[in-house]
Amino acid sequence: MGEAGYVRPAIVVTSDEVLEFRQHAIAVVPCTTTKRGWLSEVDITGFGVAQAHLPTTISVDRIVETTETNIGSVALHQIRELISDLLGI
Repeated sequence: MGEAGYVRPAIVVTSDEVLEFRQHAIAVVPCTTTKRGWLSEVDITGFGVAQAHLPTTISVDRIVETTETNIGSVALHQIRELISDLLGI
């Protein structure tokens, strides 16, 4: 399975401290409405499931629209922890 070939919602996982420096690239995790039941998926109300197994860095120029929706600290922590586990850090 490769990278999605179309525009999709994503969760920004870059820390607020890093975002304060007006980065040109940010780390995101894509969302999908296709739930596969994988341990690396996190349910996000209104967005489907975040795919923590597919973290990627994108240019801020690729951002088409922002919702300014906060997914909550619990879901964000869960996503970040899954990424850490997947990377072995």
